[in-house]
Amino acid sequence: MGLTLYLFYGFLASGLCNFICSVLILRALAKFGIKVSFYETRWQVHKHLSLYRRMLLEKTGKIAWPYYGYQASLVTMIGFALLALISTGQ
Repeated sequence: MGLTLYLFYGFLASGLCNFICSVLILRALAKFGIKVSFYETRWQVHKHLSLYRRMLLEKTGKIAWPYYGYQASLVTMIGFALLALISTGQ
């Protein structure tokens, strides 16, 4: 049961990181003039992620860390959730 708890804590930590990156991405999109709703944070980021990347490349020539942080934390969150579910069955 201890491993499952640690995996759950990892899931929560990566979820918090994902949420922080989502807010940073939405704030940057608002600065670019795109209307975003902070109440629909989860859906708005998925909807505008490619636009965020494209606009940053045009403006600065590089992609900011929240883009990669969002994707990495999303994959990590899914991985922790799957591992936690697998470990509960043992």
